[in-house]
Amino acid sequence: MAWRPPSTIVALSTPRGYGGLAVIRLSGPDARSITKKIFRSRQPLSHRKAVIGELIDRNGFIDTAISTFFAAPDSYTGEDLVEISLHGNPYLCDLVIDACNEFGAHLAGPGEFTQRAFLNGKMDLSQAEGVADLIYSSSRAAQKISANLLKGSFGREIKRLKSQLVEALSIIELEMDFMDEEIDHTPLEKLQNKIAAIIKKTDGLIKSYEVGKILREGIFCPIIGPPNSGKSSLFNAFLQEERVIVSPRPGTTRDYIEEVVRIGNYQIRFMDTAGLRKSTDEIESRGIQKTRVLMLSANTILYVIDSSKPLKGLPDLPSHLLKKTLFILNKSDLTDSKNLRRLNEIFGKYPHLSCSALKNEGVHRIAKTIIEQLEAKIHNFGDTHIISRQRHKNALISTKKFLKLAWRNLHNKSAPEIIAIDLREALGGLDIILGKTENEDILNHIFSHFCIGK
Repeated sequence: MAWRPPSTIVALSTPRGYGGLAVIRLSGPDARSITKKIFRSRQPLSHRKAVIGELIDRNGFIDTAISTFFAAPDSYTGEDLVEISLHGNPYLCDLVIDACNEFGAHLAGPGEFTQRAFLNGKMDLSQAEGVADLIYSSSRAAQKISANLLKGSFGREIKRLKSQLVEALSIIELEMDFMDEEIDHTPLEKLQNKIAAIIKKTDGLIKSYEVGKILREGIFCPIIGPPNSGKSSLFNAFLQEERVIVSPRPGTTRDYIEEVVRIGNYQIRFMDTAGLRKSTDEIESRGIQKTRVLMLSANTILYVIDSSKPLKGLPDLPSHLLKKTLFILNKSDLTDSKNLRRLNEIFGKYPHLSCSALKNEGVHRIAKTIIEQLEAKIHNFGDTHIISRQRHKNALISTKKFLKLAWRNLHNKSAPEIIAIDLREALGGLDIILGKTENEDILNHIFSHFCIGK
């Protein structure tokens, strides 16, 4: 049975501030009756019909407005819902909300409208998360992945996996029920292949999280290197403004500074960092240590080299950092041909680009290369849905774990009862994504990250 909240909620659904319009939303069993008490119009409030009228409170006229009523269950929340459009003035909005409160509505909590939509079966939990992700998306790539959640394409993929898993479980349970009967049993190899195919699909979704997180949060690119290599100049060049002070004196940058740049469909989070060197200055040393920590969580490391100076060899980086490093040979305008040949020998098999950050030459090519590296990763996933939420990844890891146990137990010809337990546990992970088994505390945590009014 669908969950039925006992009360009616009200909230401002548009950003608070001055503007052409603001929208106040009410949802619940008394949404229509409360609206009638604060809204005078010549026409009645009827389903999906916009009505013009006057908003009033006990002191009289507030504003001219348009109210639209949506009758349950054909509304966003699945309940009776009213949307009131009035002029965008915070004071007027407060008057209307106060009037609604006087007649029994209470202020909605963060995400409560969408939470009611989920609990009333209007969307699954992954779609509800898509609502929040879409609201906070700040690039085309983030918008696209959020839209796939909201439209239910990821939820449908999970339901397809669930259907295949239920089919495998039903075969096992049939074997249990008719173990002693002389009937044609499903070949063991066929069932193993079915489970192996589900494992492969699940594993693809898990692996996509690395890319999905980047699409959602932006490409994290700390700019590192020795002092005076031009890190801050490159940082400023990306921003096209003098965001940080550039000085020939080593150790000018002592802490990291982050800025987000939108390039094409993507966001890149550039970070200027303290120069890597041995330092006796306590504050600078702490900044250098922070730089080393930031390198671990980077998606692409931009290691800046002063190409106008001789270099003995490749910078000492561990292999796990080296494979995500793009070397930037800066100050190319000051480099002679002999040193350039030497640098090409050193960095020949590693990704590297030349530029002059101070003259803004070759900087665009660096950003283009960063994006191309990401797009190559996206291309590798083909038609696989890309996930961007840690909760989804954790649930899929749990599903994969029990699927592998089921496959192994099938291979070892274990008792069907044991295999059935494994498959039911695997199903539980998929149900968590769809919100079929989440407890109230977890749901409250998820919806607490929504804005009020949504």
